[in-house]
Amino acid sequence: MPSEADIIQYKGPVGCLRHRCPLCPSPSATSSRLLRCAGCRAFRYCSREHQVAHRPQHKSDCTKIKSARAKLDREDRKVRNATVDFMTPANAFETHVGHFWGLLNTRDYMRARFGLARPLFVLGTLDSVSEGLEHVRDMLRLCRSDNMGLRDIVPFTMLRLDLDQEAYDFIKWWVTCDPDGTYNWGDMTLPYLNIHGADVLEDPSFLLGEYSSLNFTIALLILKLKLLVDIRNLKITRKVLAQSRLPFELRAQIEQDVVRSPLSAKLRKEPHASLIRTEMKLLNHVRQIGACIVEINDHFIFNLFEPVEVLCYNPESYSRGSIEETALTMQNSYATWWETEGVLDLLKDARACAARDSELEIEDWMKDEKARKGRTATEFLADMSVNRIWGYLDYAVENASYLGPWSERPSERRAKESEEIWERIMAEEAKFDDQASTDEEISI
Repeated sequence: MPSEADIIQYKGPVGCLRHRCPLCPSPSATSSRLLRCAGCRAFRYCSREHQVAHRPQHKSDCTKIKSARAKLDREDRKVRNATVDFMTPANAFETHVGHFWGLLNTRDYMRARFGLARPLFVLGTLDSVSEGLEHVRDMLRLCRSDNMGLRDIVPFTMLRLDLDQEAYDFIKWWVTCDPDGTYNWGDMTLPYLNIHGADVLEDPSFLLGEYSSLNFTIALLILKLKLLVDIRNLKITRKVLAQSRLPFELRAQIEQDVVRSPLSAKLRKEPHASLIRTEMKLLNHVRQIGACIVEINDHFIFNLFEPVEVLCYNPESYSRGSIEETALTMQNSYATWWETEGVLDLLKDARACAARDSELEIEDWMKDEKARKGRTATEFLADMSVNRIWGYLDYAVENASYLGPWSERPSERRAKESEEIWERIMAEEAKFDDQASTDEEISI
């Protein structure tokens, strides 16, 4: 059985990707002085001693990257120096940009280039992820129609690098570029990836539908949750700073440091009432996106909370809505989920709130064998809490900016109110049953 150790590659440091020594607990303030591994060019070290100490863990990855670079160089030379025939140009880099996959002699080059990009993404350093994104974006330039499905990876990688506006623009272009199926991918004069500065707070309906891309929808969900977490951090910071006498300039600097997304620079300028309206808009968007994800593939959210098996699964193909599609999308996205601090916590708390509220119904549900399908009460509650997660996201959002005792969190207060209502209903039903029984005895 796969274990947590099998997915360690997806779980790097939580937070922004920064230049850091892998043996130091926090990013270095003097990253420009860090020593860079000459072999893979992906890791940096604060000293020769740490580079030597890390070598046993790093050697395998370093060798893979060097080998992948050497293979790419060989394939590059083959394309540039190809023997001309009726199917092969002398140098496709000069004559066939945009059409690479249509030439048989460029396919090994494209595979080799992705063979370098994939392990760079897995290494998870600022250098490796940035270089991997450069490779994939240039491969899309070389092959506009994206026969390799590289577009599924790009938004997640951009989000890891906090290129949030670029990620949104990329998603929107691919979703809207060919509304009637007439876009000519071979015509290099047509606009390509030309959306810039689209409104991230606009209604997401353009993306949501029966044939929505699971990868794009998940990427958009992470982006919206990322902004919700930033709003949470701003609300908490303002509550704390309201009790201090810090100069305005220092307050502004603190607010700047507590948000992650570059898009949140606009949120920092919003007064409290406007910030709350933006929060509600994002919350509604997340609910819409969440409901769409369930329609596209009902395996994904369940596996997001228990990702080990799908992260270790290597399907050769997939169909829409399948567990194989979930596995591939999870492998594309999980590092982004993990590194984007707060987003998984928000969903986990929404699930916990749903479970807390659903406990009252479990006893009745367990009496229905058809609904229960052989599951235990614990298993049934776990399933129910995931199914209801989007309906309880507002609870989690309220909880996230609450600074009081745990027992008084908004979700706990609501749960106690629900319990009291449930107890009254049960008491009234019992009273009604007793009265009916008494009336029956009298009639006899």
